[in-house]
Amino acid sequence: MRDFSNSKLLEETALPGTPPSLINPRIAAAMTHPTRVYAMKVLFERTASPKEIAAEMGEPVNNVTYHIKRLLEFGCIELTSTRPARGGRVVEHFYRATSRVIFDDDTWNQLGEKQKADVTAGIMRLISEDVSEAMVQGTFYDPDDSHITRSPMVLDPEGWAEVESLLNGTLDKLFAIQERVVARRQQKQEDDRALHTVVHMLHFRTPTPKRPETD
Repeated sequence: MRDFSNSKLLEETALPGTPPSLINPRIAAAMTHPTRVYAMKVLFERTASPKEIAAEMGEPVNNVTYHIKRLLEFGCIELTSTRPARGGRVVEHFYRATSRVIFDDDTWNQLGEKQKADVTAGIMRLISEDVSEAMVQGTFYDPDDSHITRSPMVLDPEGWAEVESLLNGTLDKLFAIQERVVARRQQKQEDDRALHTVVHMLHFRTPTPKRPETD
């Protein structure tokens, strides 16, 4: 299972308690474009307009607007509000994500090799940006009990399946924790304890280590 949402602590205005959405291959194909990947990252975290997203990406507004419309057609986002701009000559539209974008195994297996590579590259790009931003802003070690591990393993097919099952189950538990957090925050109507975090999980096959040459 692959979580495309780059999930962080949800705001009350962004999907409180929204369950994961398992998407069909048509929507999965729509999510392989890097502009849409970035737009979904932004719109999952907050409400934004194509103009704002374009400014962050350094891309023309027209290009971003096109991809936003595609995401709207596929039901990945929704219009939340409009606001006059440029002295009332135009209307700026604001959107938010409607659900997490999840690739289950059946959907993943129906993608082509290039689509799989594009989706994977998009997720890896977001992971890299998350880590870089946290290091630069000084939040990576605040609090200082964050989790970071690298665990090379040698598995057989049964062990591989066990690890995949464990990680998928962990993702489900993460969603459950998020829903409980949203419920508590809505009940207490407070924001001072909010910790914006991100959980990354990777499991993949590595090349067989080369053995040193012997005389």
